Amino acid sequence: MTSADDPHDDRKTSLFGARASVPGPAELDVRTRELVDRVLPAMMERLRIGDELAAGGIGSVRIAFDTALQRHMVAKVLHDKSYDYYLLVHGFIREAQVTGQLEHPGIAPIYELGRDPQGGLFFTMKRIDGRQLYAAIGRRPANTPERLHHRLAIFLKICDAVAFAHSRGVLHCDIKSGNVILGNYGEVYVMDWGNARLLPRPEHVHPDRWIREDLPPLRADERVGVVSGTPEYMSPEQATGRVLDERADVFSLGALLYELLTGNPPYEAEQHRQILHLAQQCAVVPPDEAVGAAVSFPPELVRICMKALARDRGQRYPGVVDLQRDVVALLQGGGGFEVRSFPAGAAIIREGDEGGAAYIVRSGTLEVFKTSPGDVRTVLRRLGPGEVFGETAIFADSPRTASVVALEACELIVVTRAVIERELETMQPWLAAFVRTLASRFGGQAGPAAL
Repeated sequence: MTSADDPHDDRKTSLFGARASVPGPAELDVRTRELVDRVLPAMMERLRIGDELAAGGIGSVRIAFDTALQRHMVAKVLHDKSYDYYLLVHGFIREAQVTGQLEHPGIAPIYELGRDPQGGLFFTMKRIDGRQLYAAIGRRPANTPERLHHRLAIFLKICDAVAFAHSRGVLHCDIKSGNVILGNYGEVYVMDWGNARLLPRPEHVHPDRWIREDLPPLRADERVGVVSGTPEYMSPEQATGRVLDERADVFSLGALLYELLTGNPPYEAEQHRQILHLAQQCAVVPPDEAVGAAVSFPPELVRICMKALARDRGQRYPGVVDLQRDVVALLQGGGGFEVRSFPAGAAIIREGDEGGAAYIVRSGTLEVFKTSPGDVRTVLRRLGPGEVFGETAIFADSPRTASVVALEACELIVVTRAVIERELETMQPWLAAFVRTLASRFGGQAGPAAL
């Protein structure tokens, strides 16, 4: 790198060097100039800018160095052509203001918003050494327990950051694997809040606890029906330009979870408009079907993912915390099993049928009974939350020895032999062998009420 490119070289007098093509305030249209002058009346020159790290359609990210603090960072700048569009300049300043107020370990901090001597806009932020989550996934499914657990741990950190933003009235509106950076030491950052939308502040929330912006409002025609974001991860309401709430981000988190499971986002097509059409229709193939029989996911995790991706936002999780809670329960144990709901009076197990699963009562009350000749019904016991029945079916191929009926609406966790085997694979070999030995002995000693 030459001295002219060295961000530490004090001979550079301009933030961006010689950039005569960047419009100064006098060259901007009146509305844009008033916006910039209102927010940033002064010029700032202590920063030194080095090489470009990344570029997009609107601006680029460059290496930066603060000579006063002797701190390395990055600077985000607008492309020359972006100054011709008021909405882009407005959005750039807004991104810096909104992100600068989101002080959370999972959101990269903004250091400064300013202008260079030529009038070019910039904001600086923490430099993160790492890689995009998109690259870490590498279009590979979570085909091992270790990979699945690692990815779910990352997902929970992403949920932390988004849930915090929601608590401050900010919707991200562009959650995707390309906007998540994994640091080299376990850090997880949700980036690129330029598409964020602000929610109205409830009366009971103090203004200091709610994100604000100090910008002229956009005209109605600049706000209504605008579709922005990444279609591969969009909720149907976002893809059709409707009013959004927290459940739009819940959907995008579900789409990201889908990608963490399968290696790909829910929607894929060759053309952008085709993907947008898929997002509007919300045509999502369940993740277990998308990967085929070669990869197995916990049924409860599939349910969680598909609930977040529900077409009707009323059927989704109401908030990020609710989605996060179910994933945590899965990781803590028991959440990896399918959960089924049964109405009062439903027959769960019938005496004499072949057994294929055991059940754990999550809620409700059930009755275990046997039927004697002449249809005489003998009640053996009642079951409540936390109790197990049908366990013999996992270890012994034998008919059910009693019947079970729901006395009231109930939820049951379904435990199959395949699920047990999958869980055993995650154990230490000696412990798995120990459990299998006990199970085989138990299976041959089932009592009359073991079902």
